[in-house]
Amino acid sequence: MEKVENIAKYILSLDKNNSVFINNLIILNDRKCYEGNVRLNKYLHIMQMTYMAMNEKKLFDEPMHAYDNGIVVEAVMNNYSMLNRTKNSYKIDSLEIKEFIDKLYKVLEDAPLSDLIEISHQDNEWKSKHNYFHKENQKIDVDKQLSEYKRMCADFIYLINK
Repeated sequence: MEKVENIAKYILSLDKNNSVFINNLIILNDRKCYEGNVRLNKYLHIMQMTYMAMNEKKLFDEPMHAYDNGIVVEAVMNNYSMLNRTKNSYKIDSLEIKEFIDKLYKVLEDAPLSDLIEISHQDNEWKSKHNYFHKENQKIDVDKQLSEYKRMCADFIYLINK
């Protein structure tokens, strides 16, 4: 298992042309946010689901929460600017995890943000917890969704294994 900050920095470092994690200020569900921050959190969510579906263990252990625009890792959401500025200082020890991220990044890099949000909204944990207003009630339990993630991520698994 890796630290989510290192995974986030590594993902950001893969965007060599700064064309995937765009820092445009956008409005989603009446909230101002940076497009790159939203996109990174969707990548992390999809990568967590897919990694769990493939390996029956988490990619990272930091908590995720169900927000209006999908599931987010608060540690990443709140520190996006710093992570982006220090994106070349990641430390991922596992070659297997790096290869997994590389492959899934290629699958996701051209996906419209709206599609990524829709994928996040398909998570049963998001469906049941995004309307709560207390952070602790919005915390998702990825462990209890393993069988659902295997179903949801079958296409991602196929694409990264071919």
